[in-house]
Amino acid sequence: MKLKRIGFFLLSLLFIFTTMPMVSSAAKLSLRVEINGERIYFPDEEPNVDKAQRVQVPVRFVSEALGAKVGWNSGTKTVTVELGTDKVVLVLDQKTYDVNGEQKRMDTAAARVGGRVFVPLRFVSEGLGASVKWDSAVSTVYISTSGFVDVREKPKDDQKDQVVEESINGFKVKYNTGSNLGISPGSRIEKGRAFLILSIRFAMEGSDYNMQVQEVEDILKQKVEEKTVNEIMKYVKTKTKEEQELKMKTFTDKNYEINVGSNINSNIVLNLYMK
Repeated sequence: MKLKRIGFFLLSLLFIFTTMPMVSSAAKLSLRVEINGERIYFPDEEPNVDKAQRVQVPVRFVSEALGAKVGWNSGTKTVTVELGTDKVVLVLDQKTYDVNGEQKRMDTAAARVGGRVFVPLRFVSEGLGASVKWDSAVSTVYISTSGFVDVREKPKDDQKDQVVEESINGFKVKYNTGSNLGISPGSRIEKGRAFLILSIRFAMEGSDYNMQVQEVEDILKQKVEEKTVNEIMKYVKTKTKEEQELKMKTFTDKNYEINVGSNINSNIVLNLYMK
């Protein structure tokens, strides 16, 4: 199935931007990638942000590792990426590129870095299809092959005027409470996979910071050890204004790993993992 092929491909062609056009130049945390809730590690050349503020990824290493067909013509400096019937063609240092025979133009270009060919994957994604979120607070790209659902942003039509409780991977959450806490389900609970993402929002109209903080604490206390929850909340509460920075920090108990961080002018994001 095409969806499965895209899933395999996206595990290799990693940093794709479809929901946010550029990566914040203020990002100070290390770039991270998660595919369907699973964090991806790079043993070789790391992704980088180019002068146009686009994320570039070493195309051959990541794609060939998991099944995508990648071609390179040194004479014409052309890289070709094929997945099923989809084909994307880019030329080094050129802003025009081709998707399934159609000429397109981007604001950056593929480049050679450290002996490897890097491609701007937002534009590659346009020819392949994917659901992608960029969270500047923790410098992380979240990629899903089945789409994203934010239960707080999209209540059902018959639930818009009432608080609704749902279970996300065993954690009970409430949405439509008026706090504007961001809650996104990750993947299933499994080692190495983020299964729940919480975002304390500052800029969204009507956001109640104190209420969001309390809701985060209530959610964590359901399964995370109390001592760890107390440490997390103490750290979270050190940022009370959007302009403050909260450097990435990891908290653990015997079962869970929780990463907490926020850049300047960004939300506070907590990613929950199974150890």
